[in-house]
Amino acid sequence: MKNVFRGILALVLSLGLSSAALAAEPGAAAKKAAPAAEKKAEAAMPMYWDKWDKGTAKGMVPPCGVNVLPLGGDDVLQATVDTYCAVKPGKYVSYINPAAMKVYKARGNKYPDGKTGVLEFKEIGVAFTTDHKGGVPIYDVIALKDGKSAASKDKGHPLNPQVCADCHIGFKGVCVGFVCGNR
Repeated sequence: MKNVFRGILALVLSLGLSSAALAAEPGAAAKKAAPAAEKKAEAAMPMYWDKWDKGTAKGMVPPCGVNVLPLGGDDVLQATVDTYCAVKPGKYVSYINPAAMKVYKARGNKYPDGKTGVLEFKEIGVAFTTDHKGGVPIYDVIALKDGKSAASKDKGHPLNPQVCADCHIGFKGVCVGFVCGNR
């Protein structure tokens, strides 16, 4: 059912992008493409997760206002849309530390200390990271251009790690061991 949702979402987004491109003035696309190419060049810094296995989570965070439930989405996906749509994260890919893969696949909750998982959002130039220390998750938002924390300190901001923690705790059936997703 999620594949149906993703297909519908991809169709809606491609139609929206196509009509926006047709409506743009000539040369506007080239002007917009130049900054995007510069951002990709900045994002080329190697990251610690580059050699990790990709997780099963990949896709796109739909735009604000999309109700994913009738399209086959679940409560976690709806909460993700509602929380992150304001920062327009776009496509994402997940990575799991090989040292944590056995626990992750078994849907365990006792992760080893260290780096656990990453959701990488190249379009906005950040990655959401989960580390574990003493059985407790530590969430952060890392800038892809320099590997430094880009987390917001503003309470309730989508890039504030406490927002991550609150959501992960709220979906215990899916976020086992404080790492969410189907596996």
